[in-house]
Amino acid sequence: NATNQLGAMNIAGPLSRVVLARCTDLNLSREEFPFLNVREATVAGVRAIIVRVGFVGELGYEIHVPAGETCRVWSALLEAGADEDIQLFGVEAQRLLRLEKGHLIVAQDTDGLTTPFEAGLAWAVNLGKPFFVGQRSLEILKRKPLARTLVGFTLPRTFSDPLPKECHLVIENGEIGGRVTSVAHSFTLGHVIGIAYVSPTNSEPGSPIAIRVDDGKLVHGTVVKTPFYDPDNERQELDPTTGEAKR
Repeated sequence: NATNQLGAMNIAGPLSRVVLARCTDLNLSREEFPFLNVREATVAGVRAIIVRVGFVGELGYEIHVPAGETCRVWSALLEAGADEDIQLFGVEAQRLLRLEKGHLIVAQDTDGLTTPFEAGLAWAVNLGKPFFVGQRSLEILKRKPLARTLVGFTLPRTFSDPLPKECHLVIENGEIGGRVTSVAHSFTLGHVIGIAYVSPTNSEPGSPIAIRVDDGKLVHGTVVKTPFYDPDNERQELDPTTGEAKR
């Protein structure tokens, strides 16, 4: 496990390709470095692993360097982006941006009893491998009907009461149908968005969802398809000169 030997940072936004290019000789064009690809190169003279991913939903690069060189690379990126007024963003901003994109946080939107099939992560599990820990259990679970499934939901734009909280219960026909795992007001979209577990029979977009809040009242919303924002991932391919999506 080399985790503690590496420092990591993310540079994101429509100008991230332009700024990062000032610190590396790596070809960052979308043709040579497509979305979800990995490259090894140097950044600010430091050997690095660069991953073309965007947990926040924007064009972005995750950069991993030897831990002792983290501050050096961080400072170089800030200097390189000074003319573009580069800004720092923290975990709370990231949590909202990832929610707008419907990205899960493991151990928040999942727990120790969650299966990949419930969380919509079956695409990440290759049951055809010769062996991996948990494989037999997942093969058994795959044959069973789902007890719950993770969906996106929205509340009406007119909603002005206190937000439902994470772990507030979803009520279906007077019974517990699931729970809220993430919820926030999206400044970009102008209304409340969230992720929750519901019964499979109540998981189709357009289905009503009722959440029981602290005072016992039910807050009513609608199940929707995720991601909430930029569903076609056009923000991953913005033209840095025009700020418009490339078609």
